[in-house]
Amino acid sequence: MLPATDSDPTQRAVRAPEGPRQTRTAALERARRLLDTFVRWPAQVLLRQAAALCGASQAARSADRRLLEDTILRRYAGRAGVQCVLFVGTRRYTRVCERLLQGHRYLSMDIDPRAARHGSRQGHVTACASRAARCFEPASFDVIVFNGVFGWGLDDRAEVEAAVRGFHRLLREGGELVVGWNDVPARRPFAFGELQALRAFERFAFEPGGPLLLEVPGPNRHRFEFFRKRAVKAASPTSGE
Repeated sequence: MLPATDSDPTQRAVRAPEGPRQTRTAALERARRLLDTFVRWPAQVLLRQAAALCGASQAARSADRRLLEDTILRRYAGRAGVQCVLFVGTRRYTRVCERLLQGHRYLSMDIDPRAARHGSRQGHVTACASRAARCFEPASFDVIVFNGVFGWGLDDRAEVEAAVRGFHRLLREGGELVVGWNDVPARRPFAFGELQALRAFERFAFEPGGPLLLEVPGPNRHRFEFFRKRAVKAASPTSGE
């Protein structure tokens, strides 16, 4: 009789059954692979995509938006006495403003009903800026930001006058109006400084000792101007009293 060979099925070694430790190890390895396949790897992909989008968003911010968000709004957010802010003119890229002013009362308004989804979660009004005084209580705001509206739809002089008069009514004594607009012919229906309603305000430099306006270099010549509601002077007693 020929000797048995390895190919002889009757002589093959029988595999010993796995013990409890080997079973647990195999199960853990399968679980790890499933975790890598369905959780870790997709999560890493999503994180990379989110990082790329955030980087693109930061890169896409225009210079005037960077000035408004990184300097102007952050300064107001940290200033004592600023409690309530009205933002006039809302778009997708203005959503961040509410986060920058976290902890403050932040309201918004825009004439376009479609812009409401970009407005304040605390309160948004759909109306023309010229009707602002009818939409809010008098003397209820410390700061009003009026950016990207003049010359971008609000072009009629009478309506702009009404808007600025309304802002004056809505600001508390000493409250501040920030106006952002493009000083180029296509976006300048008239010189903003010509408005009669501005006589109730005084210009001031955002940076102490700095210029009265901040202009962003570039073809749009976007500028920010700052106006403070004049304090009401107490009546002086007459000489006969």
